[in-house]
Amino acid sequence: MRYLVLSDIHGNWPALEAVLQGAPAFDRVLFLGDAVGYYPDGDRVLDWLLEVGAECVLGNHDAWLLALDRLPVKGAVMEILAWQRERLSPRHLDFLASWPWQREVEGTLLVHGSPCDPLEYLDDLALAREAFGCTGARLALHGHTHLAGAFLELPGPRPWVRYQAFPQGGELLLPPGVRALVNPGSVGQPRDGVPGAAFLLWEGERLEFFRVAYPLEDVGHRLAEEGFPLWLYTRLTLGE
Repeated sequence: MRYLVLSDIHGNWPALEAVLQGAPAFDRVLFLGDAVGYYPDGDRVLDWLLEVGAECVLGNHDAWLLALDRLPVKGAVMEILAWQRERLSPRHLDFLASWPWQREVEGTLLVHGSPCDPLEYLDDLALAREAFGCTGARLALHGHTHLAGAFLELPGPRPWVRYQAFPQGGELLLPPGVRALVNPGSVGQPRDGVPGAAFLLWEGERLEFFRVAYPLEDVGHRLAEEGFPLWLYTRLTLGE
């Protein structure tokens, strides 16, 4: 089974379109959270996830949108979520509400943040060591940091953990005995200094990272149409 692994689309439909045009053939879709937030087309993203029967876990932006009636709507992030919620149908909201914080696929853990806490940013070696202790899975797929890369735990009396970044794409083959926490990077808003849409193909022991370019001005036009802050476009041009 070959899985297309996506995370942090954040309503960026042109970026998702570029992924679908550039991805090799795949069998199933795994989504690691944050379909909504930041960019205007959360409804189109959710329509596509529904259409392909994606297996999804909840991200923090997804959870905030669902809980807006209990949260203060202050600042651009929450105002965008409130704008998006008004444009989502009951079917969209029911779909989002059905997503668990974690799930397993073929023994692999799916979570938005960390195996220890779905809202934790897994972005340093100390946190990765803790995260390996919070799951017995050999492979965990996560998002949230918008950084494409993998923490690897090498076996030994005192397991050694190292990090490998994949901002330009590349292949990771899991050797016997090695465990991994793998982040495909963000489809909608990369933060590792490389513009474009990031995604991952996972098949058995092989994980392949991709970064595809797309017309960023298409997102800029959508932001201008809806009156969204233009710093969201600038972030895309910088990949941060």
